[in-house]
Amino acid sequence: MDNHTSQGARWLPRALFVAGVAVAAVTALYLVLLGRMAFVDWTRGRSRLLLLTPALGLLAYVLLACGRRAARGALVRCLAATVALAALWPAWQAYEGMRGPQAYVWTWWQREKPESGRPIGAWLRPSSGLVRVRADGLRLYDGGGRSAGGLGAGGDVTFCAVSRTIPNGIGLVAATRTPDGCGGQVLAVDLKDSGKLWAKDLPVAPGRDAAEVPVAAVGDTAVVVTEGALLGLDLRTGDERWRAPVPAGCRVRALDGAADRVLYVEDCPGGGSARLIGLDARTGAPAWQSPLRTAGPSAEVRMLSAQPIVLRAGGSVLMFDDAGRERGAVPVAGPKEDLTEGPAPVVSGDLLITPVKGKVPGVSAYSVLDGKRVWHAALDGATVLGLVQGRDPGGVDVVTSTAARTHLWHLDGTTGRRKAEPTILREVPLGRRFEIYPQGPEGYTFVNLDPAGELPSYVVLARVRGW
Repeated sequence: MDNHTSQGARWLPRALFVAGVAVAAVTALYLVLLGRMAFVDWTRGRSRLLLLTPALGLLAYVLLACGRRAARGALVRCLAATVALAALWPAWQAYEGMRGPQAYVWTWWQREKPESGRPIGAWLRPSSGLVRVRADGLRLYDGGGRSAGGLGAGGDVTFCAVSRTIPNGIGLVAATRTPDGCGGQVLAVDLKDSGKLWAKDLPVAPGRDAAEVPVAAVGDTAVVVTEGALLGLDLRTGDERWRAPVPAGCRVRALDGAADRVLYVEDCPGGGSARLIGLDARTGAPAWQSPLRTAGPSAEVRMLSAQPIVLRAGGSVLMFDDAGRERGAVPVAGPKEDLTEGPAPVVSGDLLITPVKGKVPGVSAYSVLDGKRVWHAALDGATVLGLVQGRDPGGVDVVTSTAARTHLWHLDGTTGRRKAEPTILREVPLGRRFEIYPQGPEGYTFVNLDPAGELPSYVVLARVRGW
């Protein structure tokens, strides 16, 4: 027997023993993980572990049996222990790959008990942090979750609505002053320090529905619905810039705007159909108007997007170009699926992405150029709780819920395909209504707007590392 053959005969059992100890260590790790997963609801990856662990155990047995003669040497045992410890790291990485991404509550702001004011809305501050508006006031939080000031409604005033946007860090708040309705007072607030820039008492337009938002911030103009007119005010000073009359007997059903354009729906019950009107935000000069034949006095009218212009009116979602010409419509109750009442859809590029229900619930994307459906994502048939433009350009993030768990999906906004494995949200306290803000390198902020006040005001997520 030559020298090489002799050395191989000696080292082969030792190598088998070292490998057997490493595989046994990995098997023990996976047994511990399986035991832990038996008591939690984030069980994704458990079926793979159930198949892999017995196979690894059998392999470890075979390797150790073949190399048992080499287990006597202290050097071999020391080497086996070192290799076994080193094998636990790639084994853990493999487990995390099988388990997939998961997130938990990194921090939260617990509401006062009981919460005295109904939540109205939320804004993301221009620098960092957020603002949560309640009926009794607004509160600012910095990027670390600490309170950074606030503004109380005070007296007989109750906050009732907020502007969708905050140009230059200024938000508009509509208030109810007893016995007037929502919009009897309008305030502009600098969100850098919660300072009140100005406040105006205004006559409330008669017949306004509680769901209609009476304020909008468009560029540097505050647009306010008041009795008999639409007012354009300087956003920082509150000085009146223009006044657009609303005909007697008519009312403003929806209001929004973007860039230099104010958009509103004027409904005149005795005058036939409603109409969508565009005004110049700086001067109030009429730009165009378009009839809404699908809207009626009792029909729902809601602005879904101001740029591009998308409007839900009665039984249809209507798309318009920048000149007010209708270019597409989607039926709310369609042959394949129905559009849900909520949560609110989002616009990604030239697509309106909205939750749908039907034989295959999920989210669908419709072109804002012609109203045709472009793609549908089933999302395992789960209930859609919320969606938002994703952190990645062109992405859409969707929160869904089943009886077992809550998922955060990351979709390609162009195709609807999954960009990554959905993230399991571990024990994240979310209400039926909330805002989602993708911020930070890997965290998300959820602001609860549940009227019961039984949940934290907001929660910040971070990726699970470890168990």
